[in-house]
Amino acid sequence: MIRSQADFAAGLFLLGCGLFGWWFGQPLKVGTAFRMGPGYTPLMLSGILCLFGIALLVIGLIRKGPSLEAWRLKPILLIVGSLVVFAMTVERTGLFISSVLAVGMAGLASPQQRFRDTALLALGMAIAACLLFPFALQLPLRILP
Repeated sequence: MIRSQADFAAGLFLLGCGLFGWWFGQPLKVGTAFRMGPGYTPLMLSGILCLFGIALLVIGLIRKGPSLEAWRLKPILLIVGSLVVFAMTVERTGLFISSVLAVGMAGLASPQQRFRDTALLALGMAIAACLLFPFALQLPLRILP
């Protein structure tokens, strides 16, 4: 008997993500803790996700908790859409403009969003991204078109 639908669903999700990562990480060489191969970190993280997923599944069966709410489609589409917009515009418009677009679009997903707060957050995040990625990390990203 499932006593906490939200915990149980989160556990299924984490377990699924962990198994997905484990499955696709199988062809990579793992190595050892001292000589890590390219598959070491993905497989370790996948294992940790599976452990957390199992823990949440057990919690969902044991402890009483909230039931699942109906999914609201608008926030899901706005968040996923903001990622797609960023991916499609970052090369053409540069990091600053694509970051403002993505954060602004994702900010619309909140029912409590206010235009001024969302605009300030988008500008702040875009400035931070422009300072971090091209300058601090020296990644070859254009800031402006």
